Amino acid sequence: MENKVYDVVIIGAGPAGLTAALYAGRSNLSVLVIEKPNTGSLLMAHKIENYPGILGSPTGKDIYTLMKEQTLKYNVEFVNATFLAFDLFGEHKIIKTDIENFLGKTVIIASGWAKNGSKKLPGEEKYLGKGVSYCATCDGAFTRNMTVSLFGKGKEIGEEALFLTKYSKEIHMFITDNCDDSCDKALMETLKANEKVKMYYSSELVEIKGDEFVEEVIVKINGTHETYPTQFAFLYLGTKSLKELYGEVASLDEQGYIITNEAMHTSIEGIYAAGDVRSKHIRQVTTATSDGTIAALEAIKHVLKKHNLKAQYS
Repeated sequence: MENKVYDVVIIGAGPAGLTAALYAGRSNLSVLVIEKPNTGSLLMAHKIENYPGILGSPTGKDIYTLMKEQTLKYNVEFVNATFLAFDLFGEHKIIKTDIENFLGKTVIIASGWAKNGSKKLPGEEKYLGKGVSYCATCDGAFTRNMTVSLFGKGKEIGEEALFLTKYSKEIHMFITDNCDDSCDKALMETLKANEKVKMYYSSELVEIKGDEFVEEVIVKINGTHETYPTQFAFLYLGTKSLKELYGEVASLDEQGYIITNEAMHTSIEGIYAAGDVRSKHIRQVTTATSDGTIAALEAIKHVLKKHNLKAQYS
């Protein structure tokens, strides 16, 4: 998937995301769905008896399976990953995840409601902006001659560490897995050859501590808790709130839901929101599929206008 530019990248594989994927895939566009396995309100539904055309009492998982199978007929691609951030400064939208970055001409955010958000780690919220960051390329210049720590897995943490070598005095890479499959081997070899960089595998961040600013992190490695001095902690662990994830591309209501117009547009051209993540009064499978339909048709029109492609709408 590396370097491929998708016409539509969809964050979330609930009813909104899968409906959007179906419409976009059926329109002969290249579509990628980023999903977290076994996550979402649809999968948690014990029985669904009010979905039109579906008789009996199927589980949410049954409906999810049928929807996904339908999208696969139109060459929709799926990847299991955690969305981390956007980079919107280039020609295409960069969607950062914990395994690698993906490129898209348009993005549909369909990641579900706020209660699906990940819980903060001890010290994370307290030191946000005081040493805790989610973006090394954003805050790297502030780490000149400092000791920094990165937490995450895959290609993402490696690229961010490489960027920090321009600024930081010492870089600790706490990789959450063993890096067998998720790491770019050439990139890792480059980092290993840099005397600034130290790597730790199968690591788990336990707590961030300090006084006014971050001073140390407690990390569990091979069952043992160790303390490491650090002045910055860059987190790629999927612990962002909806505001932290989407605040740069959309306005949010008081509960953290994304505000769109009736066409599912956010405040950034080419980025849409659909389903339970959107600010609205009613959250049902039927309303999610409606949102997904509208968002997909808007994304399709955007791609056609920008790139003179042909698509099948019906």
